[in-house]
Amino acid sequence: MYVIAVASQKGGVGKTTISLNLGLALARAGHRALILELDAQGSLGLSLGLADRARPGVAELLTGVERLESVLLRTRDPQLQVLTVGRVDPTTVAGFEEALARGPVLPSVIARLAPDFDLVVMDCPAGLGKVTTRALEIATHVLLPLQAEPLALRSVGQMLALIDRVRAEKNPRLSVLGMVLSMFDRQASASLEVAETLWTKFPDGIILDSVVPRDEAFLEASLRGAPLLLMQKRPPPLARIFDQLANDVLVRLEPAPAEDDDDPIPLLV
Repeated sequence: MYVIAVASQKGGVGKTTISLNLGLALARAGHRALILELDAQGSLGLSLGLADRARPGVAELLTGVERLESVLLRTRDPQLQVLTVGRVDPTTVAGFEEALARGPVLPSVIARLAPDFDLVVMDCPAGLGKVTTRALEIATHVLLPLQAEPLALRSVGQMLALIDRVRAEKNPRLSVLGMVLSMFDRQASASLEVAETLWTKFPDGIILDSVVPRDEAFLEASLRGAPLLLMQKRPPPLARIFDQLANDVLVRLEPAPAEDDDDPIPLLV
């Protein structure tokens, strides 16, 4: 089972939007997928139209008042399930994060999910705190959304440094799937400059081909409580971005074997 942490040092870069729509796109591609929310703010549940702290989830697993099977939420796609953060009281966020980061519950949950899922997409909180670090310690891969603005570009080094430390001390198998440019605005010179810097300064292959633009459709989908792919009976063209992102991710998770030659393939047999 692949465990993908969606993480960023900076908030507001579209982590939840990417986690939600990527998880659904992976399920639509035929993979048994779970979206796991680790952010105490509960943005994933809100994006699905759930009332604030409406359903039990990770928090209840930490306290032992619910079983894993009872907090998994089924979706319209039989290949996709969701595990929200649960009922986290705003006054006890620090205690929740400490228990999640230090206790054995999160690794135990991942181990118990393995027989039933091909992929887990973990929506991490913003920053380099305990929960994000814990997620990196148990993940097989990390996907880095990077907002197309100079501040986000300057902070990406901090996240890469954390990944290097986790690799050295806790999880040598952790692999960077790549960076996905988010909130990209083709009309803004700052966005174009950030994109150019990424594509020229970082090693080949670390920047994914998929680019998530800045678009009001994402806000509308969140207000409607649905992922972009299910916002209408006929998904908007923008939704295809996440099918492409899912394909990019799957290609990197399971690279095709190298061909012995590159000769033309005849059409007739």
